[in-house]
Amino acid sequence: MQKGVVLISRSSLTKLLAVVALAVSLALPAAQPVRAQGDLGVPGGPFSTAFRIQNLGSANASCAYKLYSATGTTAFDSSASSSTAVPPILPNESAYIFTPSVSGIPSGQTLAGVVECDQPVAAVVNYSDADSGDTYVGVSSPATTLYVPSIYNDYYGFYTSLRIMNASSSANTGSVAYFQGTTQVGSDSISLAANGSTTINQSGKSFLNSNTGYSARITGSGNLAAIVQIYGGVGTGVADQLYAFSAFSGGATKVYAPVVMSNYYGYNTAITVQNAGSTTANVTATYSNGTTRSFTLASGASNTLLDFQILPAAESLYSAVIESTGSNPQPLIVTVNESNSAKYATTYEGLTSGGQNLVAPIVMKEYFGFGSSVTCQNIGTSATSVTVSYTGTGSNGQAVSVAPTVKASSLQPNTSVGIFQFNDSSLPNGFIGSATITASQNIICVVNQSIVNNAPAAQDQLYAYNAIVKTE
Repeated sequence: MQKGVVLISRSSLTKLLAVVALAVSLALPAAQPVRAQGDLGVPGGPFSTAFRIQNLGSANASCAYKLYSATGTTAFDSSASSSTAVPPILPNESAYIFTPSVSGIPSGQTLAGVVECDQPVAAVVNYSDADSGDTYVGVSSPATTLYVPSIYNDYYGFYTSLRIMNASSSANTGSVAYFQGTTQVGSDSISLAANGSTTINQSGKSFLNSNTGYSARITGSGNLAAIVQIYGGVGTGVADQLYAFSAFSGGATKVYAPVVMSNYYGYNTAITVQNAGSTTANVTATYSNGTTRSFTLASGASNTLLDFQILPAAESLYSAVIESTGSNPQPLIVTVNESNSAKYATTYEGLTSGGQNLVAPIVMKEYFGFGSSVTCQNIGTSATSVTVSYTGTGSNGQAVSVAPTVKASSLQPNTSVGIFQFNDSSLPNGFIGSATITASQNIICVVNQSIVNNAPAAQDQLYAYNAIVKTE
């Protein structure tokens, strides 16, 4: 499974920039004792990528995608051949592209890409090798300034890597500035051709101390898109863990985290909060069981809440609301790391707003051993029901459509419910497709995907992404 995409809307044309599109052979080697650092910036490989494009519009979507080398030259164009053309995507349905099986995509390269459609669309990208993987949804707003709350160089065995793409049509220059609190400790320069991309690793940088957390600000002369990867270093006890999330173009004074866990069937979470404002922020995190934590953050600084040390162990899900309080609230950025003792690891971005009609482009049941779950938080003011419908294909390629079904009848404000595809009797084994989630109050949802049967203990195959609000 695989990952990465950014969305740009220009009138009726929707552009998706795939920050990472890794073209490799289908054969993935077994884990090796020592793993080299790849072009992607994380150990291991070769990595494979797949992405699913979801049609959010009311008419059939015509889509095409191009993949680009680091220098911005075209490496592949799906519209160049009828055999690689993306078929029309019906409303509320999706197209699935597994790059290693597409003839003509160069093997063994780290590529970036652009998807263009004539309807509003969303995309989710998964990427993995034999040891690890993660996923993220396309960024909706590339920007000249991006924020990263977590930067590590041997932070108790963890490191970070930035994958940056030029989302503008001309050459783009800029920098990555690194901060400890409000103090800048170092920087890296960026110079990208149109559609070009680069990887910047924080491992080994002399100005980043071990066991110290940093933040970063990425700036460019034109719009940029970036993903952040947190990974365990070779030879550490967390060597196979991989987390990924999209860099942020800004924050909000209130941020929601629908999936919070404290020994939830062995899973735990940690919430990282960054102050993206210009002055000190007073921050309060309120959990769904009533527990609160308050702290202050200087401009640009970040803080991590270890939920498994704050909340009672429970085989039920928590949720959280993180808010900047007081007379001068500041915009906040939030990420949530999920992990368990079997080395499963993933990250999702805290959400700042929701809707009553959402889509999850990738959900699965026994799809090559993978299953998924959708966790939704009610961010409205009164109780709501939550209804889910599915479209996709089964193991033999047959079309599958499941009518809207109520999955929660009275979800209270600021609480969450888990909706599990891997044990849903209405879905056939081998199902892969998309889900549409509706409610009478505004909700937000996070999708988790993982191997549910016969998973090797040393393999990180956990993926999380945010469901997408459908605006049409």
